[in-house]
Amino acid sequence: MAELIAGTCYVKVDGQVLLLKGSMTATASNVSREAIVANGRVSGYKEIPVVPTISGQFVVDKNFPVAKLQTGADMTVVAEFANGWTYTLGGAFVTDSIEVSGDDSDTTINFAGETGKWSI
Repeated sequence: MAELIAGTCYVKVDGQVLLLKGSMTATASNVSREAIVANGRVSGYKEIPVVPTISGQFVVDKNFPVAKLQTGADMTVVAEFANGWTYTLGGAFVTDSIEVSGDDSDTTINFAGETGKWSI
């Protein structure tokens, strides 16, 4: 029997649901690994911490919390995926400038945080 693995997702910022328009992504790894090459072969690797993130494309309606997003430096952002997985970003803040499209009234928001935790 087939299972629901993709579809409608939700993003909440401090409990307020944002209107997710397009795709959403969340960091799935705690580290990035880079190969160390010596004498012409891989001799090991180094680990680099990965910043926990959530990104998405959102509709900007009259309730869009632009002021909170511009100034928030300790937000809780929760991403709920259609497959039942949930990613919680703690100590979150917006990393890029917020730009709103007049044609579609949407924006792409990139959140980064101090902590990221998956619940499955």
